[in-house]
Amino acid sequence: MKYGLLAFLTFGICIAISTASCVIAQTPATQLVQNSDVMGPGDSVTIVAPESEELSKAWRVTSSGELSLPMLGTVHAAGLTTDQLAQELTLRLKAYVKEPQVSVYISEYRSQPVTVAGAVHNPGRLQTEGPKTLLTVLMMAGGVNLPGPTVTVTRDMKYGPIPLPQTIVDPQQKYSSAELRLKNVLDASSSEANLILRPNDVVSVSTNRQLVYIIGEVNRPGVVELVSQDSISVMQVLAAAGGLTKVASAHNTQIMRVDAKGLYDRTASIDLNGVLNGKVKDRALIGGDIVMVPSSRLKTYSQAAALSLAQTATYVLLRF
Repeated sequence: MKYGLLAFLTFGICIAISTASCVIAQTPATQLVQNSDVMGPGDSVTIVAPESEELSKAWRVTSSGELSLPMLGTVHAAGLTTDQLAQELTLRLKAYVKEPQVSVYISEYRSQPVTVAGAVHNPGRLQTEGPKTLLTVLMMAGGVNLPGPTVTVTRDMKYGPIPLPQTIVDPQQKYSSAELRLKNVLDASSSEANLILRPNDVVSVSTNRQLVYIIGEVNRPGVVELVSQDSISVMQVLAAAGGLTKVASAHNTQIMRVDAKGLYDRTASIDLNGVLNGKVKDRALIGGDIVMVPSSRLKTYSQAAALSLAQTATYVLLRF
């Protein structure tokens, strides 16, 4: 008999443990559903209470996260789901109504802004109106516009770290950030694309402008942006810059390009007058190249470059 009782108790404990494990396993998913209708400051909440016309209307959550309601007084709503608020209102309304029925839903979101910056068509601050994925938010911002290779998401640590393996947390534990490959973010089946954004997340799409610089003794120093092509000739860039000045040392023109270490190096000298006369072959330039036309009045290239860079802004001359 004792063994039978022991076996019965053991079986019951196993069932209890198994049930508890199932509840724990379901908790994250449940929390995700509840997060879909969490209220915050500035949100507009509509209450439907058939037994109370005074309550049945839209109410704005104050900046302190509260609702000021007739009969029921002040109710803290920020951080609650609509179901939780409905339960609280039902409990309070029982003091006036025997069996109250209360429903709550969010009629306007203002508490879930996300900032999108960088290479998108419509950068700015967006209201996500409930949980939205990273890919969805990029589409809300008009999609990417001449983007670079990465997207960076930054999040306040009060919402926890970004749940991706690329995430890093700053030393002060104030925010987390993740740099993601754009091609993964644009893949609707990837974990990056399906990252759920939280209020006040900042999404930054890197830019990848391909610029060719021309500085020194030209009439309009500036940059030429390569939009639809990968390269451009020196003569095209010179033409965009309005040609040479009277004091240009055209035969000493230098072309500088970024080397494997990420540093600028002189890759070639070119005689612009020779190119103009057809005696010297033109050269192709790529994004990041610098054409430096020195002055015949200055002795060194470093002097010419310093003077020119001091006078030159990133003025876009033309786009090709």
